[in-house]
Parts: sequence; C-alpha cells; structure tokens
Amino acid sequence: MRNTFSLLAATLLGLTGSPALADNLSFTLDNQTPNMIVQFYATPADGGTRSELLKKKGLFGGQTRKLTIADGSDACVYKIRAVFENDSFYDVRDEVDFCESDSYTLAD
Repeated sequence: MRNTFSLLAATLLGLTGSPALADNLSFTLDNQTPNMIVQFYATPADGGTRSELLKKKGLFGGQTRKLTIADGSDACVYKIRAVFENDSFYDVRDEVDFCESDSYTLAD
C-alpha cells in the first residue's frame, strides 16, 4: 500500500510538473571605451537581486567578453551599471532587454 501511494504521488508530480527554472541569459559585453571596466552589474528592472557579472576579471577597452546572468529570475529587462578602473561609473538610463539582444556595447 505504501509503495502504491509513493508511485501515485510521483506520477501526479510528474503530470503537474514543477516550477520551471529560469533560463540563464547570456550576452556579449563590448567595451568600446578607453577605460577598463572592473565591475559590471545587472539588476532586474522590476526589482530583485543585483548580480555582479565580471567578478574578479576586468574588461579592457576595445575588448569583448561573453557574460551570463544566472540570477534565478525569469526577467529579461535589466538595469545595468559599469564601474571603471578610475572609479567612475556608468548607469544605463534605459533598461536593457537581454531576451531581445545578445550584445551590449559601452562607448564614449
């Protein structure tokens, strides 16, 4: 009887499914400024946890790097911030939809 209940419960869970996990969003960051980006952050536009995407690696001017937002949300639209080696920073005024675009360029 116990085994039958367990099998039934497992079957029902399989039919109803579990919550879908959010997909990771990958994009290419293109740094067309003369300065190295030392930190790059993305925060879901509707609120949520800010993700640091460059970690301990910088991105020199003129270079690109593929970054992944793996924050567990199902958001597409993000606010971003780039911090440069000279302690200046750049906050993107417009929100960026990474589901629609697979690259983002920072330029002077």
